[in-house]
Amino acid sequence: MTSFQAVKLVTLREIRERARSKAFLGSGLFTLLLLAAVLVLPAVMGGGAKTFEVGVVGDGHDSLLAVAETLAVDGSDPEQEVTFDVVRLGDRSAAEAALVAGDVEIVLLDETALLREGSGGFGGSEVERILQRAAATVQLEEALEGSSASVTDVAAIFSSQPLAVESLGGAESELDEARSIIAYGGLILMYMAVLSFGAWTLTGIAEEKSSRVVEVLLATLRPWQLLAGKILGIGLLGLAQFAITVAMALVLIRVTGAFDLPAIPVDSAVTLVVWFVLGYSLFSVAFGTAGALVSRMEDAQTAAFPISFVAVLGFFAAFAVLGNPGSTLSTVLTFVPFSAPFVVPIRVAFQEIPLWEHLGAGVVTIITIVALVRFAGRVYAGGLLHFGKRLSLRQAYRSAEIR
Repeated sequence: MTSFQAVKLVTLREIRERARSKAFLGSGLFTLLLLAAVLVLPAVMGGGAKTFEVGVVGDGHDSLLAVAETLAVDGSDPEQEVTFDVVRLGDRSAAEAALVAGDVEIVLLDETALLREGSGGFGGSEVERILQRAAATVQLEEALEGSSASVTDVAAIFSSQPLAVESLGGAESELDEARSIIAYGGLILMYMAVLSFGAWTLTGIAEEKSSRVVEVLLATLRPWQLLAGKILGIGLLGLAQFAITVAMALVLIRVTGAFDLPAIPVDSAVTLVVWFVLGYSLFSVAFGTAGALVSRMEDAQTAAFPISFVAVLGFFAAFAVLGNPGSTLSTVLTFVPFSAPFVVPIRVAFQEIPLWEHLGAGVVTIITIVALVRFAGRVYAGGLLHFGKRLSLRQAYRSAEIR
């Protein structure tokens, strides 16, 4: 059996066994239920009247707003009263002033466009979606009245945005808002994934060692193959659960309109995903190394503390970068492997990192991961068959050297 086949075998075994475990299924279900409760319950239990403050510039909006009120009621609780508080505005300047002051949520401009203060978010704000549907309905009525409109014409109306959408700050303002959310959101997601799922690797290795199952596996597998397979299997399973949770959150936000998310810039999204995988891999290997040093599950928490502490340091160091992503400190932290996964996405989001620094940070982090895998394999080999008190890194490394 080749090394690739051995690692693949262990990886698939980890995914198969852990995906069916009650602990994995229970934690995943609990997370999804908690997420649904946080996002859905406020929308379901909100009740009462709902009022949208809509500014209008020009005449002839009455029919559109009447259709919008009907659509708003049809799309929510039938007993919930939905109304539009219409504010008449003289011109565009008055509309912009009303938006900035918070007197209105959105402005209808001459039945042809919508004016909003900032980004409409993931699918647009609730009032924007309602007004777009209402405008499409009005257009459809006009197209069908006394004409022979085709199915293609009807589909074109509902597949487009009848009302053009403009923002006070323009495209640049929306982009800045999106980048800020990417920076803050990416930082939190990285921190949660590292501490939650990275610890899975440690406990997975520690529990197999304490149950002595590892002694049987070593009859046909080399220690580094076993370690690599376990890290890959547990890591992929953790990433899958995390991706499902994030996807469900986005869908629920879109359905409930709990809050608005801006359109995500492609460069920031790609950077976030790449560095999420790099950071997750780096800390998973580190947690796996710690798992090889313990013989009892009771010692797992103590072994995990140094790595968790490093992750916390990287997390809080990133807050300094949020304040000044172009500073010397930000540049230094970019090239520190254990802080780079937190720092680089922030600097990319704010466009405060040269390409050579971005590429250099990636190379340094990948080299660190490779070196750590080799080091972890040796420590794993040295500590795997040791039972009793917890080994130090040096003792485990030297034990492997003797063998």
